[in-house]
Amino acid sequence: MATLLSRPVSFPDIGISDQDEDPNSALLELDRGLKSTQIGDQCEAISRFPALFEKYPFPILINSALLKLAEVFRQETPGSNFVRVCVVEVIETCGKHLDKLINIEEFLRRITAVSHSNDPMARALTLHTLGWISVVVGENRQVHHLIREALDAKDSAELQAAIFAAEKYAAKSKTFAMNMCERLTSMITGLATPVDVKLQLIKIFQHMHHDVETAATVRNLCLHLLKEYPTQRVAITTLHTLTELAAHSLVDIPQQVDLLIECLESDARLGIRRSILDELNYLAQASPHAWTSQNINALIKFAHNSIQNTDVECSALNILSSLISSPEFCHSDKTTEVSLLELSRKCINNSNIRIATKGLLLFTNMALYVYEELDVLTLVEEAVDGALYLMQTIIASNSQKKFHSCLASCLDCIVALTDCGYESCGTCVHILLDTLNNKSLSEKNEELIAKTLASLGGSHSKALSTSLDKLIILIQQLSSQSPLSEHQTVILNCLITLLFQTFHCREWIPQGKDTVVLASKAVNQWTGYRMARQASRYGHHNLAYNIYNTLSFKVCSDHQHFWLQALAEISRGESLVVTEGDRADNLMGANFFLLRALSSLKAASGVNAPLHFPQEYVGYRAEALMCHAQLLHACLSLRTAPPPAIAAPMVASASGRDDLLRCGRVAQQLSKSLRDFHSLAIKYGKLYQSSFDADPITLCNLALLQEGTNLMSKAIELITRHSTGAPSQFSAPDLTSIKNKLGKKGVIEIQSLMKTINEGSLLAQKLVQVCSEVKPIREQHLHLLQDISHTLTSIPHPYPRFFFQKLQQTTITLNLSPQPRTPSDPISVTTSGHLAIKVEGVIVHGRHLGLYRNVQTVSLSINSVIQNRPAHTLDMKIEPNESLSQTVRPHNDFFTTHFLLGFPIPGNYQVTVEASVTDSEDDVWQTGPSLSLSVKAQDDSSTKVTATQPRPPVAGSFTAPLPGPSRASTSTAGVTVEPFVTTGHQTIQQHPPPPPPPPTVRPL
Repeated sequence: MATLLSRPVSFPDIGISDQDEDPNSALLELDRGLKSTQIGDQCEAISRFPALFEKYPFPILINSALLKLAEVFRQETPGSNFVRVCVVEVIETCGKHLDKLINIEEFLRRITAVSHSNDPMARALTLHTLGWISVVVGENRQVHHLIREALDAKDSAELQAAIFAAEKYAAKSKTFAMNMCERLTSMITGLATPVDVKLQLIKIFQHMHHDVETAATVRNLCLHLLKEYPTQRVAITTLHTLTELAAHSLVDIPQQVDLLIECLESDARLGIRRSILDELNYLAQASPHAWTSQNINALIKFAHNSIQNTDVECSALNILSSLISSPEFCHSDKTTEVSLLELSRKCINNSNIRIATKGLLLFTNMALYVYEELDVLTLVEEAVDGALYLMQTIIASNSQKKFHSCLASCLDCIVALTDCGYESCGTCVHILLDTLNNKSLSEKNEELIAKTLASLGGSHSKALSTSLDKLIILIQQLSSQSPLSEHQTVILNCLITLLFQTFHCREWIPQGKDTVVLASKAVNQWTGYRMARQASRYGHHNLAYNIYNTLSFKVCSDHQHFWLQALAEISRGESLVVTEGDRADNLMGANFFLLRALSSLKAASGVNAPLHFPQEYVGYRAEALMCHAQLLHACLSLRTAPPPAIAAPMVASASGRDDLLRCGRVAQQLSKSLRDFHSLAIKYGKLYQSSFDADPITLCNLALLQEGTNLMSKAIELITRHSTGAPSQFSAPDLTSIKNKLGKKGVIEIQSLMKTINEGSLLAQKLVQVCSEVKPIREQHLHLLQDISHTLTSIPHPYPRFFFQKLQQTTITLNLSPQPRTPSDPISVTTSGHLAIKVEGVIVHGRHLGLYRNVQTVSLSINSVIQNRPAHTLDMKIEPNESLSQTVRPHNDFFTTHFLLGFPIPGNYQVTVEASVTDSEDDVWQTGPSLSLSVKAQDDSSTKVTATQPRPPVAGSFTAPLPGPSRASTSTAGVTVEPFVTTGHQTIQQHPPPPPPPPTVRPL
């Protein structure tokens, strides 16, 4: 039985079936399994509780389920210890839901009842359970006493469990940590305590950082142990404990760094040195600002003298690289910087490839720092030469697989360095293409080099101009091999992407197009789709159309067919935008194909893939093209319909006296275009705020599209304000925030959009000068307006990644209580009472949690709007509508709050709750969702308020019936809730009825 504690039992993720939409039925089904006499059925039911908690993480259900598990844990049956192990595994897995436990005392009473058992294994399992629930009972004195007494246990399993529980409670409770300090000291210094137990007891000290006095006492004790017990195991454990304690208390970090460096220099044991270097690396990443120049110089000296051992020197170089690359580290000592450069140059020339790689990483960080501070490329060029030389050395070695990670670090340095200077990028691409032709290259290294080339091409599209012939020949050689292996397919896809990046916003050569067509026919359908997707992202819509159109008839589902058909229509329309000919006709034709694509996107959307973002993005793109086409027609209307000769007297005689009308029909059309562009800019802004899961490049794409529409509306406003006599003012769009989101590394598709906006801004500034010289609307104004429109629509439009791929997925589920028994019925209240609405929410994440941003707070707003106000209440000076808002901080992806609403006027009300989130940078995102309730307010002051009994909500929460005489059961689809789960979801405040209003005599 001792093996049950050392290796916990894990069950496969059985989960809850999709048919169990009601949490009551799911809990009832699991309860039947818990009451079974078969141990297998009980364990299967217990293993399904984590999935139940993840699907319905509401406090009432979790409280009921944990009480049931505690009852199973308390029972003494044959094989009960194995069942208890399963319960401990569930509690360990569902630790983030434990703080939702309501009946803590009852749960603890059932668990601690087993602590008086004669079975030491049962007592050990109890201590393990108490350790995992320390987040909710950390200050319980009874539990503290049980753990303290269990430290005297003779049984090994029980003692290990007591140490585990003591470590958990020392991290949660200040009182427990202070009281146990003396006891742990006596056990560690006692001769009867085994060495393994002493080492585990020393680890408990790392959690005793609740106050300065306790942390100082524990630190002095550990320093005393370090001197008294200098053995390797005790020294390693004690130093690790001191490091963790200093990292949490913060004030002892400089002293801990000095202590570690002192031990590093004085202790020659290899195991201790490796452990000390690991601790220093941890402190370098956690608190680089606490390091001094003396610490760095000592570490540099140690790295110079540790040539005998490769691992030790690599660890020392890792620490220095972490310090230099951190933005929190202050480089104040010039001597230290010179010493770092000398060390890194010495390591780069080392014959050991691992040491040379670490030296290159250190030198790269130093070169990037000098470039940022002094804008000097000397060290950058030297680092690039060193990286290329080291890459060739690794490839020429006989053991490429052994140094695969070294080659990856070397290529990462090349990508980081080429972002500083464009001159070195072309040389790197040329050398990497030659290296890719090397037949002695391993498959993994080939993929690394191909991905590095694609990364370089994503930032510098013109870097491949001199090596274009080599790239095309290499793609043709790969395409001619049939069939292609998975490894060759990855390389071919990367090279095709590099070709798309090279010809972005450039004219294709015939050989390049033929190469893409040949490669698309040589790969499978999925790789062909990925090639077409890359073509759409970089604006090569003519090539993407042929691939999409071919693939749309080779899929097996209607959703995939309509999705590919929509992409083909989009590519067909976008390719028409950049076609030569009549500009307005091309834009109108592109709008037609995009609207067809929008219809196909609606047909392709489903429950699992709603495609909200692609539909809105394509709809706004079609609207933008239509706005530009209408603007071009408006500019041409001045020639076909000039203002009449009597325009000025007509304006003078008009009642409104709008001076803009003296310009004729073109003024009305320009005013309409101004309103259309302004409305489109607002839509782009709303789409930006609703795209919480979008990647930074997609957000920059949306921001630039909004800036482009704002630029057009400002340019039109310049003309209309100038014609009315108002002064012409123009402010150039500020793209600083967009550049900051991208960081140092530029993206070619974003660079092209920014370039068009800057060119349009220059034309708008020229328009300001023309407006100051020429007073009415003339051809000069309209020509500049046409040039701005042509500039913004002349480049191929790049579709962002979020249009095709959603890497991060965050969903918020809301539930409102109370709910009427029947969804069509309203909730009945009186005008003299209030309705308490409870809002519960769950944040559901996809596979990549927090890839781009996390939810910091959730803002909930509730609005009650009367639908049909009675006529006899119109004279009452009472505002029936009410708006409230609250901001809550989710805890373990769960949040809850209450609203108290009054309905002073009888009638039917619509109550709407909307949610929005705030990320860690305090940016507000309108993510939704929105839920509604119907409330009927009755003017019945003579009777008591009778609230509609709530039913279990459809949104996925677990609701219990209100206590009362008819509380036998509340069922939904025949499911009964157990009687011990009771709570109230509705609070109605009673007030004395208001005095009747005086009678009003109305005239006949």
